[in-house]
Amino acid sequence: MQKGLIITCPRYDDATEYLYYFSKIIIEEAKNRNVKLKEITDEEVEINNFSKIVTKLDYNLIVLNGHGSADSIYGYKDCVLIKVGENEHLLNGRITYARSCNAAQILGEKCVESNKESCFIGYSLPFVFVMDARWSAKPHNDNKAKLFLEPSNLIPISLIKGQSTQDAYENSKKQILKNLKKVINSKEADSFVLTWALWNNYFGQVLLGNPEAKI
Repeated sequence: MQKGLIITCPRYDDATEYLYYFSKIIIEEAKNRNVKLKEITDEEVEINNFSKIVTKLDYNLIVLNGHGSADSIYGYKDCVLIKVGENEHLLNGRITYARSCNAAQILGEKCVESNKESCFIGYSLPFVFVMDARWSAKPHNDNKAKLFLEPSNLIPISLIKGQSTQDAYENSKKQILKNLKKVINSKEADSFVLTWALWNNYFGQVLLGNPEAKI
């Protein structure tokens, strides 16, 4: 296994479009740090292609963007990408960050139970973020979405910078708390919704497996 990043970006709806745009920041950090990189986008994010790439490149950091469930993470147009009992072994021994709903509940546990070097950072609850419809064509200008997606970006960015999985996990949660304070103090009309969603991600974000792993 070698130092490198595989990141999936299956764009096909508003949510995955936002994840794609904010993933550009992660990709740029990897390039700046000379970390080997493979981006898988759009219809390429399907199980056979993903399996071939992971096996061939054997990179030690995988970032998965997309919808999910307790035992699965989906690729393009909700096709199964990783599923318990089918191919979760692909993540064994690696660091995985899954920006997907609920995937830490069962899939995350399975990914780390057979290899003590494995680490899975993800969400035991739905991963939630609020979008401002005025910026749907320019997600990078959406300050509401930034409250959620910038803290989540800190997980892979911290890892790319050489920090441990525990540090990456804590950096993200600290930023969520800072954003919570900002929202509470702002007294905006939708502050209740923003506060609820940030708390959801704070409590739902979990680290499973090796807290000392580094790429």
